[in-house]
Amino acid sequence: MNETLKGQERVTTFGLQVKPIIPSSLFNTGEQLLNQNNVFFSVKPKLGYSFGMVIRKGLTKTLSIESGINYLKRGYSLSIEDKDLNFTDQSDYKLINYEIPVSLLVYVKLGRNMFMNASGGVSMDIYPSDLYTFSENFQNDVVVTDWIQTSLIANLGWEYRTEESGYFYIGGSYHRPFSAIAKEIVWYNGNGRDERPIFDLIGNYVTIDFRYFFHEDPEKKKRKTKNSIKTGKTK
Repeated sequence: MNETLKGQERVTTFGLQVKPIIPSSLFNTGEQLLNQNNVFFSVKPKLGYSFGMVIRKGLTKTLSIESGINYLKRGYSLSIEDKDLNFTDQSDYKLINYEIPVSLLVYVKLGRNMFMNASGGVSMDIYPSDLYTFSENFQNDVVVTDWIQTSLIANLGWEYRTEESGYFYIGGSYHRPFSAIAKEIVWYNGNGRDERPIFDLIGNYVTIDFRYFFHEDPEKKKRKTKNSIKTGKTK
């Protein structure tokens, strides 16, 4: 049996991943609401996506470390409902950023080719710019807190390994920034109004993860010889 089916020890492999970002009320990833003078403001996450590359280094038969880089495009919807005037308005916008995660993975073997893993780590999140949208009734400024931020990340998934065709993976991830990723400043100035609510944009999200890792053979162990012991080198 190929060693890659037994564990990840001495295996360094490269992979690709696609992660749909799923709107959900779990883990504080849902809608943010604010009522100001009977005007209801809502910031609601919508579908988004992430894709990128992964590098995995096997440390032991049950432990690996992963890193890489991801591109994210997250959707949001800002809604304004003025109860007194029976008026509503809405704006959809996209927030783009990049992530460089580092995770430690633990494996459990479920069968000859099937593995389950859990991981945790941190991510460096890069936000290249602020965002501005408007209509005749409001203005919306999304001002990022810092262009480099950090987050906690966690993942649970299942992996099917083949001897020649690589690894196929499906799982789910949770991404939680240490602080609000941006200030969202809304100015509702239509219909004779002057309301200026401020949201701390939380930025938590959950994903469904699809990954493919290319097949790589384990690195050969260096063996000691009598000569290498004398010189301090190994073959």
